[in-house]
Amino acid sequence: MRAPFLVPALLRFPGFAARQDAWGRLLKITAGGGELSTSAKLVTGEFVLVDFELGGERLVIRSRVHHAYDDDDGGRVAELRWADMVERRRLVRALLDVLSRA
Repeated sequence: MRAPFLVPALLRFPGFAARQDAWGRLLKITAGGGELSTSAKLVTGEFVLVDFELGGERLVIRSRVHHAYDDDDGGRVAELRWADMVERRRLVRALLDVLSRA
């Protein structure tokens, strides 16, 4: 299941990373992960908490950066893999709800 969205997302980094929160936009959301555009310098392999709202439901999903690269506008695009199975199931339900209303 895949849905094209432009969903604002707050990026929070685990305590040991000691990085400031950042904002981004989820460009794609799937049951297994997503694609994110941000100004934060995300690095392949790192973990980030992605906090966003979808269909009236707030989700905070621990995610691993699967791949990241610089875009033509000087930003960063990251392919994410959802690492939290409980939140992932909530996301699937929210996606189904949003897509059923489309």
